[in-house]
Amino acid sequence: KCCILFPIKCGVQFIALVVLLTAVAQFLEVFYQLLNDNIDWWYVLVGVFLNIPIIIALAFVVCFFNKDQPSTRILLRTAVILAIVTLTLSAIWNAVYFWFFYKHDSVVTGHDGVGFTHATRKQEIVFSTYLALVMDCFFAYFLCVIGNYIHAYDDAAVEALIAKAKAADNEAKGDDKNAND
Repeated sequence: KCCILFPIKCGVQFIALVVLLTAVAQFLEVFYQLLNDNIDWWYVLVGVFLNIPIIIALAFVVCFFNKDQPSTRILLRTAVILAIVTLTLSAIWNAVYFWFFYKHDSVVTGHDGVGFTHATRKQEIVFSTYLALVMDCFFAYFLCVIGNYIHAYDDAAVEALIAKAKAADNEAKGDDKNAND
């Protein structure tokens, strides 16, 4: 079971969807910073390079959605690990950039259409680090769930066990017939 309530297969499908949505959110967050006049262009460039692992993870998730088999389950576990790496590297990059390279006292995000939010550099660092830490904890739990799922639906192993049980049952029935004769 996943989260005590859902079947493991449903939980793993949800995990794959979370990886996909996290990849989209990471790219939106990085490219949205291009609209900010106070942030240097190379902040976004470094952010794009740090998101390369989650692009690979996205490809692994698509493979898993195409066909659920043992090899794609292992790729899904790798995708979750890559998501953890990307989130952690992005949080470290945000902390380094806003602490050492950002030139203004407050971080302004947003634009005219939706409005602006103001935060101090420390608030921005703490918020991005906290968010990455929480997401990393969820993804660590997801790793445990996927570790159980990798072998849960191994069709060949299940069929071999069923065939062995049937053979043992048939052998036992054959012994009973011979004993009665």
